[in-house]
Amino acid sequence: MTAPSNNAASTLEAADELLLDAEADSLPPPQATRVRGAADRFLLGASLVLIAFNLRPVFSSASALLPEIRSEFGLSALGASLLTTLPVVCLGAFSPLAARLAQRIGSERILLGVLLLLALGTALRGLSSVPLLFIGTALAGACIAIGNVLLPGLVKRDFAGRAAVMTGFYTMALCAGAASAAGLTLPIEHMLGGSLDGALAAWALPALLVGLIWLPQVLRSGGHARRNGFRVEGLWQDRLAWQVTLFMGLQSALAYCVFGWLVPILRERGLDGVT
Repeated sequence: MTAPSNNAASTLEAADELLLDAEADSLPPPQATRVRGAADRFLLGASLVLIAFNLRPVFSSASALLPEIRSEFGLSALGASLLTTLPVVCLGAFSPLAARLAQRIGSERILLGVLLLLALGTALRGLSSVPLLFIGTALAGACIAIGNVLLPGLVKRDFAGRAAVMTGFYTMALCAGAASAAGLTLPIEHMLGGSLDGALAAWALPALLVGLIWLPQVLRSGGHARRNGFRVEGLWQDRLAWQVTLFMGLQSALAYCVFGWLVPILRERGLDGVT
């Protein structure tokens, strides 16, 4: 009877190792957040899950309203393609900054800034301006890029003994955020009397609220000691690194193509938008 339990333990340990930590190579090493009791620990875990919820609505909310966006703003097919591609480009461009920002300022503070700027970028999309639509989308994409890198490390750092379980909640929240924006954006537009701007900007509210919930964690973290990281050499010539990069890039491309274009394709073929 010991073999299954040993296998399960090995599986959980392997799952823990899959979590990336943006501060793993920092000196001095980062310390887990100090919590006073079960309630504080629950609030910390819930905050991390809620942050994850806000890292996908920018993609699927615009997709759900893409026909209306093209009509309202007069976007060509090329303009619509750029709008759906821009946040994905920002994911690649700004992700490398996450580790340095965390080492200099602290993950907790950076995540608070991410949430507030994400709310700002999402709100800018609802101001009836083509330049602000693209600027807000780029700002939101940059924030999501940094949040994508920092969140798994915080889960691993603060819930080292339950990292696999917390990863499940974290992943569920990512999917729930994307699904909620895909399914609720059009009903929100109808509820607001057909306001495209209001439906686009509505997703700034959850990010702002979660920022307020996260604020006590930032205050509890106190001062931040500046850290230094190791320099990785030879990665550009590493064959395995390029293979992993190509694999992850292709599977991500499939996901974001679906995020951006499945709903408009189905609507063009006659399916009701809410359906």
